[in-house]
Amino acid sequence: MDIAPYLLQLFSGLSRAMVLFLLSAGLSLIFGVMNILNFAHATLWLLSGYVTYSIFTFLSEQFGASPWMLLPAIVGAVALMSAVGFALERFLIRHTYARELPEQLLLTFALVLILGDVIKLIWGLENRRINLGVEPIEMFDTLVNPYQFVIIGTGVTVAAGLWYFLHRTRFGKIVRAAVYSRNMVSALGIRIPMIYAMVFALGVGLAALASGVFLPLLPMSLGVDHDIIVQCFAVVVIGGFGSMLGTFVASIIVGVVYSFSILFWPDGALAMIFLILIVVLIWRPWGLFGTELRS
Repeated sequence: MDIAPYLLQLFSGLSRAMVLFLLSAGLSLIFGVMNILNFAHATLWLLSGYVTYSIFTFLSEQFGASPWMLLPAIVGAVALMSAVGFALERFLIRHTYARELPEQLLLTFALVLILGDVIKLIWGLENRRINLGVEPIEMFDTLVNPYQFVIIGTGVTVAAGLWYFLHRTRFGKIVRAAVYSRNMVSALGIRIPMIYAMVFALGVGLAALASGVFLPLLPMSLGVDHDIIVQCFAVVVIGGFGSMLGTFVASIIVGVVYSFSILFWPDGALAMIFLILIVVLIWRPWGLFGTELRS
């Protein structure tokens, strides 16, 4: 039995899972703490990809082409997009907290349209991709892209870092407490608006990191954000809103199932994800690791 095709799909699925985790973790945190369904999250991810591409191109022109230029490009994009996220929450999102859910959804959907036009205005309609020039390596008599292991390692490292941040730092414990009860956190005299701004900035920063590690694997193009936001919402719902462990586990489930579905049933890959989503919603409506009640 030739296991090479299955190994390729497994590595592809795990690398996709880690990109989904990095993107969905921010989405889960934002909803868990702020109770905002941010439709623009994936579009901010897309914008981050174009920013990363521009920084990488500039650095390569100034200092010579090298795969290592991707690292400062990602760091720069994460810093810049985190600042953008902070500003968006401070001057736009903050004014919707007292509004009804449809109004919040309309605002974030408007951001999708606005940011899409910004991307077209600055970068045009061409696809953007970073070519690192990395040669495939042979494993189990098949060629594998070694960059997939970089993505997997990045995802696992960030997951461990987020766990430490949320469980071992004061600010992280405040964020976790806000997921379960914002009223309790406010009663302790903690400034909720600042917590919201920092969480939104962190979520956008994670999205920027996801786009940076994604660029050498697949090109960024207008419209790809619409496809991935659906999978991100599926991940967050399956794992449980506000649960990082749930988001991590659900990302692996969705990424691997989607990858193997492409191999066995290409037309039904997305349908398989929704089938899992339906089963989880029937069995545990609050997600695999979510909480049933929240005050």
